[in-house]
Amino acid sequence: MPTRRGLLVAAAGAALLGAGFLFGYRELALLGALALVAVVIAIAMVGRPARFEVRRRIPVDRVAEGDTVTVTVELGAETAGRTARRRLVAAEWISDPDGRSRLPLALRAAPAQAVYELVAQRRGVLDIGPLEAGRVDSLGLAATIRRHGATDRVWVHPPVHRLRGVPGGAISDPDGHREAVQAGGLTFHGLREHVLGDDLRQIHWRSSARHGRLMVREYVDTSRPRVVVLVDQRAAGRDELDHVASAAASVLAVAVRSGLGCELHLTGGRSGDGRSGSSAMLDLLAEMTPTDPGQVTEEGAADPPAHPDLVRSCRLLRLRPIGDVVILISAAASTADLTVFGELRDCYAGLVAGLIGDTIRAGVPGLLVLTAASAEELAARWDEVTTWR
Repeated sequence: MPTRRGLLVAAAGAALLGAGFLFGYRELALLGALALVAVVIAIAMVGRPARFEVRRRIPVDRVAEGDTVTVTVELGAETAGRTARRRLVAAEWISDPDGRSRLPLALRAAPAQAVYELVAQRRGVLDIGPLEAGRVDSLGLAATIRRHGATDRVWVHPPVHRLRGVPGGAISDPDGHREAVQAGGLTFHGLREHVLGDDLRQIHWRSSARHGRLMVREYVDTSRPRVVVLVDQRAAGRDELDHVASAAASVLAVAVRSGLGCELHLTGGRSGDGRSGSSAMLDLLAEMTPTDPGQVTEEGAADPPAHPDLVRSCRLLRLRPIGDVVILISAAASTADLTVFGELRDCYAGLVAGLIGDTIRAGVPGLLVLTAASAEELAARWDEVTTWR
């Protein structure tokens, strides 16, 4: 295929050829013909698109904000087309929270290897690839470039601020244990579809036969206090939501360190738990995108009704096993939202709302409200509270 330069040369050649014939100038016609012939020869030289085997190595697929990701790209030998008189060009497509860009790579032959580094500047997901590689003639008039290989994903987790403890009398210590374990045991919670790694002894065969797929029993350990973190995805932009994600990640981190059962629920509908560690929950926070904050209450105006997503999330929390504490992290919760959230006090021992922003909300009975301008300030306010030390 002709490149942009090749199209310009071909267009100029056609114009010169036409003008030469029209006005009787042989030199112009000859020059135009030579330009057209050059483009045709370039297309013939690059031939059909080449095929390459691409291997991409990334040491880690989960990093913290500000970390550097080292990527190694190995381009195998060309499996189609001739290589003579043609040079190789290659570039990697990178998608990050700020958009999509094309990163040229110093690969001038195949097989070859290139190493480059990416800085994870902010919370989100980095999609690396596919690799764009092909052949270009020496004059840059034609190219046969195609995309090779798959796309690899790297999760950039939000920054975590260290907290001293979580509500419910649980204190984190250097050994990662929790004080004052309550008595209890495993309690049957329900049935769910079998996933790889589940204990085959927990398969419920009658239900499996009825549903046509394997169903396993799910149990809840009532001896472990459970912390539920509810994250409101409404935000005025990614910067505000980054503070929300950082605050939620800080709470989840201290809960996992303290040996507590923890769950993460997003008002957009996604959820995760800490049975396999905090990584899966931090992935959800990394993938989280802002939703419309809704109505903004002006000074002196009536408070808007509770947002439907928050109402639905609170309703779903009532269907979960009774827990110890629910922590709401939001940058857009109104007084009506906090009132709906406060109604969960009949099935949870403690309710805490961590609000990002300077707006003052009306108090709600039975609800502890912490307000801060950023996630770092919220962490400082969190440690000032003595109720759960």
